[in-house]
Amino acid sequence: MPSYDHAKVWLNGEVVSPEEAKISVFSQAVLRGSSIYEGIRAYWSEERNNLFLWKIDPHIRRLFDSMRVMRMTPPYTAEEFKDAVVEWIRANEFKEDLHFRLNVYFDDSGPLDMKGYAADEVDTCVFISGGPNSNRKRQEQGVNLCVSSWRRISDDSVPPRVKASANYQNGRLAGVEARINGYDDALLLNQDGKVAEGTGTCIMIVREGKLITPPVTASILESITRDSVIEMFGRHIGPEPVERPMDRTEIYVADEAMICGSAAEVAPVLSLDRIEVADGKPGDITRRLQEIFYAAARGVDETYEKDIMPVY
Repeated sequence: MPSYDHAKVWLNGEVVSPEEAKISVFSQAVLRGSSIYEGIRAYWSEERNNLFLWKIDPHIRRLFDSMRVMRMTPPYTAEEFKDAVVEWIRANEFKEDLHFRLNVYFDDSGPLDMKGYAADEVDTCVFISGGPNSNRKRQEQGVNLCVSSWRRISDDSVPPRVKASANYQNGRLAGVEARINGYDDALLLNQDGKVAEGTGTCIMIVREGKLITPPVTASILESITRDSVIEMFGRHIGPEPVERPMDRTEIYVADEAMICGSAAEVAPVLSLDRIEVADGKPGDITRRLQEIFYAAARGVDETYEKDIMPVY
């Protein structure tokens, strides 16, 4: 079974070895960060002896939304993108939990012409890479966050709802700052001083049995995992979740807090700015949401059958 670093790569219609997966140093993806991607999960089910892609259709839809805003000409149809993902997984014979990236990028516009911005001036290309990922230390133990001195990018500068690779420099700066200062990760405020999101994750809190989270207009990524958790809470646990602007101090006094995302899944937040959330331990609702999420993604809860796609 190939590891994450040694897995084959799907590159522009072909499955190739990692050594053959090359991009020009003159590509717009390298020179200017002109690329978008989807981070996607697949979950292995022992009971059903199959690997399931989780929420692949919403991921592909968001990929097309990002291409639209970035003015990229889609190189494949939605079905062709899904076929490529399945081809890549089968070529690697993966039969365990996966986390991988489906990248769309602007390629080489010529070494003497480095200003090829428009879609008709540069080729749009694709690669798929990634592999096994079952490390859930953060999900099990929780994280300690701080409010970053960096502010979240806004829709009038670099739109955060576009899952562009370059956008993640914003989170990287915040994350590095947090770790240097002794925290696990960071939370960013938006330009209005309200809570936005983590470094590639959405934030949620529980207060008096209600799930509260910033709205999609708070400079956050329109997260697929966020939507899933909101739906799961409303269906299985409590009243209709509340989407509204959130102050940082609400997290200090919350009964529970959690971050979520494709990579993070659902992970407890133990403290913010060294102020413990409640007793500083993972909360019961967070644990319940984790159970619901994994049951859905692994095909155990058949009510979520429409959200999974078998690979084999």
